[in-house]
Amino acid sequence: MSAGWSTFATMSSPAVTADPSRARDWAITACCLAAGALADPALGDGRRAARLMDCLGVLAAVSPPGHVITLGQLRAGLSGPLRDLLPPGIDAGATGDIVLLEPWGSLSAEADDVAGEHFIESAALEQHWTHRRVRAEQEEQRLYQELRALGDEGYSRARGLLTDHASGHVEVLRREWDTLWPRFGGYEPVVNWPWAQLGGWWFACPLCNWPMKVTREGAITAVRCAAHAPRGIRYTARAGGQGAGPPALQAAGPGAPDVSGSPATSSYMAVSRPVWRFVTLPGVLECELRDHAAGLGAEVRMWPHLDSYDVHIKTPARQWRIDAKAWVSSAGLLDALRERPPRERPLYIVIPDHQRPARQALDEALRPHGFKVRTAAQIKSEVSKAMRGSR
Repeated sequence: MSAGWSTFATMSSPAVTADPSRARDWAITACCLAAGALADPALGDGRRAARLMDCLGVLAAVSPPGHVITLGQLRAGLSGPLRDLLPPGIDAGATGDIVLLEPWGSLSAEADDVAGEHFIESAALEQHWTHRRVRAEQEEQRLYQELRALGDEGYSRARGLLTDHASGHVEVLRREWDTLWPRFGGYEPVVNWPWAQLGGWWFACPLCNWPMKVTREGAITAVRCAAHAPRGIRYTARAGGQGAGPPALQAAGPGAPDVSGSPATSSYMAVSRPVWRFVTLPGVLECELRDHAAGLGAEVRMWPHLDSYDVHIKTPARQWRIDAKAWVSSAGLLDALRERPPRERPLYIVIPDHQRPARQALDEALRPHGFKVRTAAQIKSEVSKAMRGSR
């Protein structure tokens, strides 16, 4: 057992095994990814071993003590009924009868069916994504599926809430969400996130309202938003308390506004990281574009047609169908978009301004697929120019 696997299993097991449905999904996803790694003859030995150990770690994380299978059992079990690989207590129903690997070593047709039912994209099996990356994609797809079931009005309201209320006091969140609470967002108590705490307090990013990360560097503590640090949302604080109140933060980035802390107690909650990454962050960018365009007098629609794209901006001379993206990895964004061509062309992919160096390469690679890539500043400039020309 590698150190990484051991740590993963130890940290994940209590939270995951408490939810049988989640444990089942994790285990079945891990088995599908392991089968994909074994079925690819072109995959190098090193990457195959890494993928198998990753999947084995996931199975260990959802297994009761004393019931963790070995690597050999995992490899052999992929050629038998799926239920034989699942930890005790996980009921896969009829899915447990499925065999993921054919006798000659290729993925079975049923394996593709199982992958689809569990929101595992074909690219995940073909490119051998890590389980962590697949989990993030699964959470995104499940969330959007549930949101779309609300219809146009409910969908737009929920999207707005996940953007404007990425964290807060539980009483405020309950009031804002009303009858939809706590169905969406995967809200978690901030008290469970030690990485966001400084002396028993936490600080929300002034742009996205999600807890900022606290990093201790000797006598100085850095507090910054993982997404908006490039926009200047960075602070420092001296180690040691200042009485009973929250530590005072000093702006370390240009234009960083004043922020105040909230107590890190179970009364304060924040959306899960995948929701923040895939819903809140694009939502913040989308609302910036909305406010800019609407302020100029352009016609704006948010999340039209159950979010077939994010923002529709229309001027007398031009229109833009926009899908905002806040991915860290440009390569990952490229792979994801190539798998999902837009229904209406062109679709403008808008990325944060700090990713401008990657824009041209993304634009050239994605144009044949029906996309145009712009930074937020570029879209704002185009809308401004179109509105000036219409006067």
